[in-house]
Amino acid sequence: MTNRLSILAAVATIAPTLCAQETVEERLQRLEAQNRALQERMSALSTDFERMDLGGLVPPLGDAKRGVGQGAAKVYDVQQGLSIGGYGEYLFQQRSGRTDLADALRTVLYFGYKFDERWVFNSEIEVEHGTTAANSGEVSLEFGYLDYLASDAFNLRGGTLLSPMGLINELHEPTAFLPASRPQTETRIIPSTWREIGFGAYGDVGDFSYRSYLLTSLDGDGFGASGLRGGRQKGSRAEADDWSLVTRVDYVGLAGLVVGGSFSYGDSGQDNLRGTPPVRIPDLRTAILEAHVDYRTGPWQLRALWAQATVQDADEFNAAAGGSLASRMVGYYGEIGCDVLRWLSAGASAQLTPFIRYEQIDTQDRMPVGTPRDDDQQDEIWTVGLNFKPIRQVVVKLDFERWSDDFDRFNVLCGYVF
Repeated sequence: MTNRLSILAAVATIAPTLCAQETVEERLQRLEAQNRALQERMSALSTDFERMDLGGLVPPLGDAKRGVGQGAAKVYDVQQGLSIGGYGEYLFQQRSGRTDLADALRTVLYFGYKFDERWVFNSEIEVEHGTTAANSGEVSLEFGYLDYLASDAFNLRGGTLLSPMGLINELHEPTAFLPASRPQTETRIIPSTWREIGFGAYGDVGDFSYRSYLLTSLDGDGFGASGLRGGRQKGSRAEADDWSLVTRVDYVGLAGLVVGGSFSYGDSGQDNLRGTPPVRIPDLRTAILEAHVDYRTGPWQLRALWAQATVQDADEFNAAAGGSLASRMVGYYGEIGCDVLRWLSAGASAQLTPFIRYEQIDTQDRMPVGTPRDDDQQDEIWTVGLNFKPIRQVVVKLDFERWSDDFDRFNVLCGYVF
């Protein structure tokens, strides 16, 4: 009896300890399970952050496409969500007989959002000359549009659009062309960067690419002896009495080659008044034509462009306020460059490209009867220099511009795109 009581007492003493030990084991198992779940969540979160860095907010740089440059085209490569890119240019310019210039030319951010496989928003926001406070600095929406991606052959676009004319207006990132300065032909006749409110379609059909937009016309009240650049409305409370049709077609069937042309046609008078007493501006029907070629093969880069603008009723326009608008303007240029590092070091990732550009422009090529010609508006420009890309996204340009009827200039430009 005594032994049985002793055994019962021992069991009663040990039982709570055994129960407590089982509870600790269960807790350990639960903690281990929770730890595994937490590790899985942290791993997933880390993967999400890595995906966001590499392929989400700042996707890698691809190729220019759909009428926009490399940095802006990245939004089309993401599956869904936000895309950020940008570019910048910083210039030092030594001017013969003039005050030298140092300028934060442009700092740009691209913001795009891909809603799904069909709908895309894309934009370019630019700060020019480092400030909006003085010296003509400004913050601008260079473009901002919605795309509906229907197929390779047909897509719709609407908003503030870049005119598809020329080689520079759409593809104006500093890594896309060789010299520091944009050509005068694509500044004063094709008034790059040229954007207007409008809508249209674009796509690729076989070996050809096209873009066709209906845009608010230039405002002819800003036309002058130096060209059409003052007529840009930039999508800012644009006068919309007159609209223009702009269409471009390119052959792209050979790798590295783009050859084609474009035209813009429409009235530019916008029913405005000018002069004292006020006189109504005539219709100013404006036609701009251009043909271009860009060819890149091996170490070689070649491009050329010809442009012509005609303005009807220029005589009536000049009579309204004593202007000197031409009835026809003409310009052209050609440039060639060769990456010598391809020869000096096979497989080199850097590029060193000596180049030369020749350009002629005359924004007073044909004058209305009774309007005197301003010979200062005819220029012959030689540009020679070096274009150095240590990596694909960074460029340093050094070149010298020789002008026949203006001051010469030496340029040093640093640029980037991402």
